Amino acid sequence: MVLANAPEVTKFPAEMKRINKAKASDIMVLIMDLKALKIVNPLAVSIAIRHIISRRRQTLLSVLAVALAVSISVIFTSLVNGQQQILTGLVEEKLPHVTVEPKQGDDFIHLYKSLLDRIASLPGIKSYAASLSTAATLSRKDKTKNALLKGSNPIDIDRIYKIDDAMIQGDFGSIQQARNAVIGQTLAESLDLKLGDKMAATFPRARGTELTVTGIFNTGTPLDDLVVFVSMDTGRNFRDEGDVINAVEISLQDIGQAQSLAGLISTWGYNAMSWQEKNPEIMQAINIGGFWTRFSVLLFMVVAFFGVASIMNLLVVEKTREIGMLMAMGARISDIRDIFLVESALLGLIGAAVGSALGLAGVLILGKVPFEIAAGGREITTLPLILNPWDIVLLIFFVVALSIVAALYPARNASRIDPVIALRGG
Repeated sequence: MVLANAPEVTKFPAEMKRINKAKASDIMVLIMDLKALKIVNPLAVSIAIRHIISRRRQTLLSVLAVALAVSISVIFTSLVNGQQQILTGLVEEKLPHVTVEPKQGDDFIHLYKSLLDRIASLPGIKSYAASLSTAATLSRKDKTKNALLKGSNPIDIDRIYKIDDAMIQGDFGSIQQARNAVIGQTLAESLDLKLGDKMAATFPRARGTELTVTGIFNTGTPLDDLVVFVSMDTGRNFRDEGDVINAVEISLQDIGQAQSLAGLISTWGYNAMSWQEKNPEIMQAINIGGFWTRFSVLLFMVVAFFGVASIMNLLVVEKTREIGMLMAMGARISDIRDIFLVESALLGLIGAAVGSALGLAGVLILGKVPFEIAAGGREITTLPLILNPWDIVLLIFFVVALSIVAALYPARNASRIDPVIALRGG
């Protein structure tokens, strides 16, 4: 097999005589085998491996460049995955996935029981709750605050918002009693309300009502500053309405089906919205996180791309005489090109493997760093890092493909070298 650093020659015939016959024979056998193999080029693989082993310094630089880019990408992707998991977890656990509102032009849903039966018969429904919500001005002494008064069955609505798990004082089920109210902690603090205190609820064209605070919750969501939960009868009395509702909130087994289900219910004539439509800020945050992940990974890979391309260009210059020797012995243009493509792909694969291992270690170490924050009603004590194995697999494929692309121009130049000029040192 040809040595990594071929001796300097001045004349083509003389050089051919100095080549070891056994090694020359091995090369010719490999070239003959190449003609029978359309997928794997053993000549290219053999010489590429020899280059990688013999050029240790350049190999180390290439592998480190790729490994650094991959490891940072793995850690950054895991961090964004963790943040997105918090947002999707908030949607899954504490928000309705589909909200059904009255038909266009109507203020209420009158025959709502038949609607509830139709919703219950749909596949994938986890739970649902009818409610009557209305704006209200809450006041106590000299303090006032606008809020949303939501009348509902406490058992049904708790399956949607999980308020009972977020209670810090009182009992959520207490709203079943007339004129009892469960209020968010932020709203309670702004009105200086404590358990057992009374507050007035008023609004134009509504029947003024005095409510007793029987519970305070903290979900870590905007509900804490916006919503007051009461019984369905209390809500209807406040609105001075009969047996009507103005919303049905649905929780699904798979939140990914929200848009299709909303579309189906909309064909019934109701105004149905998925959580993506109802909470565009959450969807925007998820999309922005995904964009920055892809952009950052691409940026890291571009840096590695130019590093590999530079080293492959340098390799072509260093191995000019060896390229000429191979071509003089019968190697085809495609064989020469494949040598550099295979070498670049191997460097990318090794770098990606090392980078993945370093990234995994980084995720495990950073995952133990104390990091206390409250998000979506959850107490997070460590950095939210989620490692998706498919991210690593896709990253490795992407790196190898990018490494091959980085070697295309150097490989093209190598395959166009004139063997006679190369052997003469031209």
